[in-house]
Amino acid sequence: MTNTTHTRFNPDEIHGSRWSALNECALWIHGCGDFATLQAGLLDRVNQVISHRASMFDIARAGTHGQTEFVSPVARGMAEDQLESYYERYAAFDYTLWSFDVHNVHVYRDLDLVDVERRNATPIYQEWMKPLGIYYGCTATLAHGGTSLGSLTLFRAREAGDFSDEELEALRQLARHLSLRLYGILAQSTAQQACENPLEALISELEVLPREAEVLKMMLAGKTNREMAEELYISESTVKKHVNALYHKLGVKNRLGLMALVREQS
Repeated sequence: MTNTTHTRFNPDEIHGSRWSALNECALWIHGCGDFATLQAGLLDRVNQVISHRASMFDIARAGTHGQTEFVSPVARGMAEDQLESYYERYAAFDYTLWSFDVHNVHVYRDLDLVDVERRNATPIYQEWMKPLGIYYGCTATLAHGGTSLGSLTLFRAREAGDFSDEELEALRQLARHLSLRLYGILAQSTAQQACENPLEALISELEVLPREAEVLKMMLAGKTNREMAEELYISESTVKKHVNALYHKLGVKNRLGLMALVREQS
């Protein structure tokens, strides 16, 4: 039977070394001056607060039809192709997505939301989680001022046991700090890019995703699809998807049209 009891967590439930590790992680978060630094180091530091086998951290943005999309993911404890497969295939089967409160900081354990037997029969568990050796999951949605910013998800092996109430409270506290800093960094970055770089302003105006922006800059540098795939550690088919998405957003048909458009913006 699904556990439908939702505990009211309290910061006083966090004790000892975990509280110290939480404070150190929060201080580091607020000291990050840019998104690249925050994204690169966050998951390693979260593991010092809440032990886990694998983790994912992504950013939220509004899709073309007003839906929330989760993009620019990074992960620990899984290969790049396993991370890609979640976002390209298995996110559509994620049995927890219906519960997301994307406009507020919210934390939950996966198995508080779904019957374990039903979960174990799903494609996401059988084809993605089980091969990774993960059984339990917990997620924090990241938000500030009603703006959805992303999500942070941690996973554990079955033998490690599910995440405790204390650990969920620690995750909620981390999510509050992370949301505030992430909001500040993204707002500052958008303003600076629009003022300093016409290309970055175009990227922001047309809602080009961060990975698409990387591909765009590599294309402008003359990189082939194969070279981009090797440098970004993704497949050529994924590169082609990003290239086609860029053509659609920028309103061009090929690289020549892309070059002409960028020259107009300079």
